[in-house]
Amino acid sequence: MSDRKYPDIDFVETDTETIESSLIALYESLVQQVPGRERYKLYPASPERLFISWITSVIVQQRVLINETAKKNVPRYADGEYLDSLAELFKDIERLPASPASAIFRFYISEAQKQSIIIPKGTRISFDGAILFETTENLEIKAGNTYGDIEGVCTTAGEVGNNLAAGQVKEIVDLYDYYQKAENITATSGGAEQEDDASYYERMRESMESFSTAGPVNGYIYFTKSVSAAVSDVAVTSPQACEVDVRVLLQNGEQPTEAVLKEIEDALNASDIRPLTDRVKVSVPQTVPFDVDVTFYISQPNAASAAIIESTARQAVEDYISWQQSKMGRDINPSYLTAKLMEAGVKRVEVRKPVYTVVDDIKVAKLGSKTVLNGGIENV
Repeated sequence: MSDRKYPDIDFVETDTETIESSLIALYESLVQQVPGRERYKLYPASPERLFISWITSVIVQQRVLINETAKKNVPRYADGEYLDSLAELFKDIERLPASPASAIFRFYISEAQKQSIIIPKGTRISFDGAILFETTENLEIKAGNTYGDIEGVCTTAGEVGNNLAAGQVKEIVDLYDYYQKAENITATSGGAEQEDDASYYERMRESMESFSTAGPVNGYIYFTKSVSAAVSDVAVTSPQACEVDVRVLLQNGEQPTEAVLKEIEDALNASDIRPLTDRVKVSVPQTVPFDVDVTFYISQPNAASAAIIESTARQAVEDYISWQQSKMGRDINPSYLTAKLMEAGVKRVEVRKPVYTVVDDIKVAKLGSKTVLNGGIENV
């Protein structure tokens, strides 16, 4: 969608001075119509003036509420249920619910059998007794094999099931024939909370592209984001005629698993979404590695707050890393790191790494090593 910036709007005047001046002028004009009071003036300390000031404060409060209520009829200002209600203007777009994390699980049997072994859909595997994953369909371990792979999804929607490393989810809950062991062979990812207002509004705007039958870039972006609230960024290119290359990045800069990519690819290849001549491929973005190596210094007058400034500075580095990795095509920019650290209250910064690097639209920056040093206290 267009990056056009819209001006801020107010539906009614809320400036206290303007409203009070208007009330004073009106009161004076009314009193001056009384015979003998044609030269009447309202002085600052008069009881009437104090009363008008009080009335002005009441009017301003009411107008602020009117403004806020009226703005909620404009999608870019709306939030919560107001935004949900306005969605019917955008092809009945609904807010995406929380989505569960998923991973590929490998189920082993004790020895190869002469016939297929079926592990039923819904077989559960636990991480800690509270976080559970279950298989999405029946798994057939064919005769002669000792294991089979299948997708498993977290039984609790949201981010709770994310970031479990391969091999961490391995406590079987529902035993199956010839059970030996079961575990996730990929890291768990793709879980997301309910779509927030900012993402929901942006997807509403992108939905207008879905009316086209020609396969526009923003149409593919919209349909990709509609698969899961975990999708935070999408890049769409066409390397050559009739080929559509879709790159997907999840929240917090996470790379989607094969299961998530397949779900998106299936959605984009639906007959009512993909133009007949398009060949769609969905994959993860290419990565451009970068390192962080910085030293920051604290000024002598702020020495008493050195511990707080250090903590804030280290958090600023983490915020920079998150920002740098969260969007495709975002150039590796050490100036932004410097700005974040200066905002944290340090005196000066030495940034040895990263160096400025251009990142293509289908690539994303990926952190390598990180070194953050406190250079100590310096004189002003």
